[in-house]
Amino acid sequence: MITLAGTEWGFSEEIGRTARFIQFGSEGRVSGSTGCNRFSGTYNQDGDALTIGTLATTRKACRPEAMKREQQFLALLGKVRHGEGTHIKLTLKGSDGNVLAEMVRRDPD
Repeated sequence: MITLAGTEWGFSEEIGRTARFIQFGSEGRVSGSTGCNRFSGTYNQDGDALTIGTLATTRKACRPEAMKREQQFLALLGKVRHGEGTHIKLTLKGSDGNVLAEMVRRDPD
């Protein structure tokens, strides 16, 4: 597993202001966009073990479909227990090993 600090990941089919993405910062900080609101919180990476802590979000109201995608994304991030990645692809997995999401790198590597 690559070190996530300093990287940004999103869904390949999403672009523009409504794209959902996650940024892994230094010192265990995480932030990003749900496609509607911004979020921030903490994460812990130890090899391929990956957990994302409780996230704080802004509270902007968006269209119902955007709010539904937001809730799905936040729920997905809360279930992450493992990550497998290369310099261009990140696979997020739950505690049972099932794939929760496949994301692509958005920042220049």
